Amino acid sequence: MGDGVMRVNTALETTALPPFRVMGLTAPVRFRHEAEDVAAAWQRWLSGSLKDALPAFAPSVYALRHSYHDAGYTLMIGHLVSNDAPLPAGAGEWMVPPQVYRVATLPEASRHAAAEAWQRLAALPERRFAVDFESHPSWGASKVYVGVAGEVAIAEEALDD
Repeated sequence: MGDGVMRVNTALETTALPPFRVMGLTAPVRFRHEAEDVAAAWQRWLSGSLKDALPAFAPSVYALRHSYHDAGYTLMIGHLVSNDAPLPAGAGEWMVPPQVYRVATLPEASRHAAAEAWQRLAALPERRFAVDFESHPSWGASKVYVGVAGEVAIAEEALDD
């Protein structure tokens, strides 16, 4: 442990999540310049005012990776919002579909720990390349969620008369 190397939890969890909506800053990321593009997007998010204009449920930050293609993907850094919240000027939005995820818990909230987790999870053979994301709660551990093959059963709650 004293070697100065951060280690992502090797015991990956599997979880299924219902659909949810995120609003925030969007940025294209090129695989050839991924580290630089992601760092620049985070800098824009942290230094900008958009994060304060979003109708968020909580201050937790989500970093979505979606719309994958041969050269890269779209990164959205933002907050979880209600399905009917109005979209502020300058914001993008993405509705994350229900999906099964493999989840890595980060040992600390840092870009280095997140990058290590992404590297490890990117090689999962069952990966779907639909939507993947990081969650950075205001309390508790940050996590990386990578969508994998699997069925999501969403049952409605029975209401008693």
